[in-house]
Amino acid sequence: MIRLGYACISVKLKNNPNKKTTVAQINKLEPQARLKKLRQVLQTNFFNLMDLLAYNVENRIFLYRLPSEFVPLATHPVAADWDWAKEFSWDFQKTGTFIRNNGIRLTAHPGHFSILNSDKPSVVEAAIADFSYHAKVFDLLGLDDNSVLVTHAGGVFEDKVTSLERFAANFERLPEQVKRRLVVENDDTSFTMREVLELCERIGVPMVFDIHHHHCHSDGEEWTEYLPRIIQTWGKRIPKMHMSSPKSAKDFRSHADNIDPDEFIAFASALADYHVDIVLECKNKDDALLTLRQHLKKRGVEVEAFAAAP
Repeated sequence: MIRLGYACISVKLKNNPNKKTTVAQINKLEPQARLKKLRQVLQTNFFNLMDLLAYNVENRIFLYRLPSEFVPLATHPVAADWDWAKEFSWDFQKTGTFIRNNGIRLTAHPGHFSILNSDKPSVVEAAIADFSYHAKVFDLLGLDDNSVLVTHAGGVFEDKVTSLERFAANFERLPEQVKRRLVVENDDTSFTMREVLELCERIGVPMVFDIHHHHCHSDGEEWTEYLPRIIQTWGKRIPKMHMSSPKSAKDFRSHADNIDPDEFIAFASALADYHVDIVLECKNKDDALLTLRQHLKKRGVEVEAFAAAP
């Protein structure tokens, strides 16, 4: 079975769980007003998340990526005195119960500035804090280890070997609640599928395979030959992968609005022997997912295979 999901924003719904505020806006307010603003943003995000999850279940979408800034400014000093976990404990419990009861798999993709293999200690500390925040959210929701945090191997600084060594060393510094959720994805410019796979095997974490990134940046490897090893990194957990179509031949790295049905069928066919969750990364989000199902149905593909309850 292959389940499909999308990232962060529903284009079908008016409100999404991505309401934000900025440090500049918060700093204009008095201390009590600051807390009030932060609380309002998080409460709105909870309301919108519950509506979105109900919409997903109605449309048989059981895989969803939570926006990283769900809790506003959670790791910034401006919110250091705000115990959001305690204040919103009931909301976390209620939302987590809905997620678990409906078999939804919630994942996250911490920001691009969270670089665990950075050669700057301050950047590494910020990455650890960001990962810890995401893990805390999933722990408060009571989610199992299938709710993973996706990161990239990072940048190529001195050289690839040293940079990957630093990732492995810094991984050992992570709190256990982060280690059990962190997974690594191949990227489109720095580290190839094989390099990320070898890193994951070395440190004992799952690998998220992104086929579009592989087409953008590889050493010429045929990805299907590495598929059993990629699947094996997940152990008893459900493997998670990413798929997108290129925007154009000229702008190949950018994501297209929708998913090319032929590309998806080829990808899914190679995964036919596995139970895999695939996040579709495209501009039209949930609409692209629903449109893909329509294309598959017209071609005689059994779409329930991509919309089944867990």
